Amino acid sequence: MNREIFTMPSVQDVPLDQVDAEEIELQESVMGVRSLIREMLLTEAAYTPERAAKEGFIFRASKTKMRNGGWLIVCIGVEDSFLAGEMRISIPFPSKSCLGAYEVNLSQSRVDGLGPLLYDIAMELAGPAGLMSDRGIVSPEARKVWQYYHDRRPEVDHLQLDSVPGTITPDIEEDDCYQQSAREDGGDWKESPLSKVYRKRGTPTIDRLRDLGIIEIK
Repeated sequence: MNREIFTMPSVQDVPLDQVDAEEIELQESVMGVRSLIREMLLTEAAYTPERAAKEGFIFRASKTKMRNGGWLIVCIGVEDSFLAGEMRISIPFPSKSCLGAYEVNLSQSRVDGLGPLLYDIAMELAGPAGLMSDRGIVSPEARKVWQYYHDRRPEVDHLQLDSVPGTITPDIEEDDCYQQSAREDGGDWKESPLSKVYRKRGTPTIDRLRDLGIIEIK
């Protein structure tokens, strides 16, 4: 005999407007649970500096001359010298746009859970300028990281960026920024976590990696 997880009352027993309201409430509840589960999985799977050290990874960060200046961050497995992850960030042209934030140009990880740690390092290297997503294309996996920063990281500040041309603060050009990735996120682009710049307070992740002796910064 088949068993259902839950059942809905028959429309013959309940007024139609009540059924619609109950269905909407149920859908919102299910969506909320799914979102919470995704955030829990992201948290549980993410590497900590201690786990990275234990599993034999080292990080190297070096300045680049890309665009208006940037950083290249790589993670290498010590035992077999394979490239476990890589991230490139740079300040786009013109440098006075997007509140002067660094943009993620490349983010890739060959090890599950390593990506968020690379993002933490990149955000701390960006300093008070802050870090924002690629303005054109953002993968579903990367979007989850940005959503997590927005919703679950109280030590990370996020500031709203405007569009080009500016519609939120039309008299201010410094916050004007291309919002293609945010617009393609669906809904109101201003509500997307991809429409903002993120600034982390201090450098706790880098400091811990230094204490563990597994990061080099040039």
